[in-house]
Amino acid sequence: MLKPWIEGRRMLPPWLALILLLGIQLVSLPFLLKIHFNNAADIYSPEDAPVIELRKALFEEFPGDETLIVLFEGKAIYTPAFLASLHRLAETMQAHPGVDRVLTLTTAEHIDATDDGFSVSPLIDPAALESRTPEAWRERVLSDRFAPGLLASRDGRAIALVVRPKILKESLARRAIQIALEEAIVKEGLKEQQRAIAGTVAQTVEELRSLWRDSAIFIPLTVVIGLALLAWVVGRIRPVIIGGLAMGAVVSASVAGLVMSGQPYTPIAAMIPTLMAAYTTATLLHLYAAIQRARVALLPRPLRIRRALSETFKPGLFNVLTTGAGLLSLLWVDIPPVQTFGLSGAIGTLMVFVVVFLLVPPILLKWDAPRWPRRRSGLAYARHIAAFLAIFSLRHAKWVLGGAAMLVVVCIPLVLQVKVETNLIEFFAPDHTISRSTAEIEAKLSGVTSLEVVLTGSGRDSLKDPVRLAQIRDFQRWIERQPEIDRAISIVDMLEEMNEAFQGEKLGDAALPSDRKLIEQLLLIYDGRDLYEIVNRDFARARIVMSLNVHGANEIGSVIERVREQAARQGITGVKVDVAGFGRLFSDQEDRIVDGQIKSFASAFLQILLLLTILFRSLRGALICLVPNLAPLFFVFVIMGTADIWLDMATVLIAGVILGITVDDTIHLYHGYLDRLKRGVGPVFAIIRSVESSGRAVVAISIVLIAQFSLLGLSDFRPTAHFGMLCAVGLFAGQIFELLLMPALLGWRHRVTSAQSSSSGRTA
Repeated sequence: MLKPWIEGRRMLPPWLALILLLGIQLVSLPFLLKIHFNNAADIYSPEDAPVIELRKALFEEFPGDETLIVLFEGKAIYTPAFLASLHRLAETMQAHPGVDRVLTLTTAEHIDATDDGFSVSPLIDPAALESRTPEAWRERVLSDRFAPGLLASRDGRAIALVVRPKILKESLARRAIQIALEEAIVKEGLKEQQRAIAGTVAQTVEELRSLWRDSAIFIPLTVVIGLALLAWVVGRIRPVIIGGLAMGAVVSASVAGLVMSGQPYTPIAAMIPTLMAAYTTATLLHLYAAIQRARVALLPRPLRIRRALSETFKPGLFNVLTTGAGLLSLLWVDIPPVQTFGLSGAIGTLMVFVVVFLLVPPILLKWDAPRWPRRRSGLAYARHIAAFLAIFSLRHAKWVLGGAAMLVVVCIPLVLQVKVETNLIEFFAPDHTISRSTAEIEAKLSGVTSLEVVLTGSGRDSLKDPVRLAQIRDFQRWIERQPEIDRAISIVDMLEEMNEAFQGEKLGDAALPSDRKLIEQLLLIYDGRDLYEIVNRDFARARIVMSLNVHGANEIGSVIERVREQAARQGITGVKVDVAGFGRLFSDQEDRIVDGQIKSFASAFLQILLLLTILFRSLRGALICLVPNLAPLFFVFVIMGTADIWLDMATVLIAGVILGITVDDTIHLYHGYLDRLKRGVGPVFAIIRSVESSGRAVVAISIVLIAQFSLLGLSDFRPTAHFGMLCAVGLFAGQIFELLLMPALLGWRHRVTSAQSSSSGRTA
């Protein structure tokens, strides 16, 4: 049934093919207008991950841990005029529907001693700004237990406004809050004193802006470069136009499929259009190269298309299967956006096959009547490059194979230097606005990475017990001594503050009440809200909220491990201890990346090996095809180890992408080699002719893919830049290794087989 299609004797009617090609784009358009942009940290963990389930439970009782921090600095920041503007800014933001609470000097609570106990009042009363001098307000702020390092620098020269959103799942909602804040700052005339805006919300917003910028610039440029290189290779306008329609259909359908699946458009998903445009271009080049070979053979136009399809249809089908296998292997990486990338990419490759091999040929046959140039196209020059490398490889097969093996051995230590790491701040260069703002805020306040120890008691009021509270205090004091932790706040701090105000004196180590009745009395008097952000109203669950001055997942993971070990070693009677917070989201990714990379590579290797074995009906042939494609992957890890590029949620994609794409050209080369052997051509000549014919497209495709992926290397979002750069380097290395190792392996195999045959003949 498939044979007439494979041999090009059966094709769709041209008008139907054109309608389908244009229809794919028209049907996709409504979905493209509904792209759901989102880069919230939670979406990078599976819904059933322990950290996500714990966060959901905490969100039912406590506020979120995301913040948007503005730092102000100047000589007049404690004057009534500035403080009044600051308070109006806080009120404006507090009225925003997406904001849970705004903390600054005029909204933060302060516990003051009174004749009959204590009272809770604003740290700086916005209704009595003239009642004290600026210096007196400054002294009051610096004498507060909580404000220094949180709302004011410890030298009093800078103050902060902290916006805490409600529990938000969308990046766009975070962006709306930041825009509202920036507009309110300008309206209140505080722009001159503003020094920085940072925090987890600002980081997410910058990533979103980078996503938009990259999509707006790189997707059109990728298509333009693909079309330009098609024009250089083919030397004809109409095939380029048809190729443009093919790229548009594939890219539109891939992104529309992402939207239809309900998945968000993340920085990882944003790489799908570039990948699909590049892969469509590469597949078109194989078809166009076959058509041009038929043109050189002086075949009439219908026979040219038929012969081209007979040469490329079957390899093209297995290209789709092997590339799809490489992308589907990413499903082993337990990070939802990575899995979405793999699934969407695999579906996109299937669309490439349908468009290039079923829709494009009848359109070319109908509307591309003039003859293609025989020698002036870019493919002619690529042919000489491919032939030169193949002949060199055959003549020096031992040196090529031995040199490659030696290079692998020498570079193994570099591969072992590759680190698995995710660092939120390192997503952008040090001179980027968000990086500089974060550094300034952390230098003057405290770390912006949040982490929290969750303390779950045995029941209602279990956390009012003095013995447990003393154990929590000792545990917190140990936490505060850790170098990565700038500050930690818990129910202990609040009770100590209340007790000292109640007693009217500083009590030092005795500040924590040891009598349960006194604890309950203090809690009865307290009428603020800060306490219930760190302990629930049942006093059955509490948090120790920490600010970390490190951002790397490994560093955060080290802190979490130490905290857990200390909790197990010290113990808190009747209390279960766990760790949550924004920082743990990134820490937990590391194990998933390592485990996923191993499983992904193994899955891709085995699937592709099986498909090649089926295609060529030879395990040895399949292994010969895979070796040149493992070399560039190894080379990419050498580059990562040398340049200290981490294995993260973006670079984990590279193994599946490179292995899936580079093997495509190998299939065409080896398929041509076997076809010539079947026609009685000698092995050496078959190798050279196969490389000359298919190799022309291989070199041209290399240029196309490198140019298109190199664009991503220009992104200011480092994971995207690393993905693009490493893919370009890996694909370039893949073509070099392919044109060197493939002929050498085939030539070596031929010599071994000939030697064995000669030996058998002499023995006989």
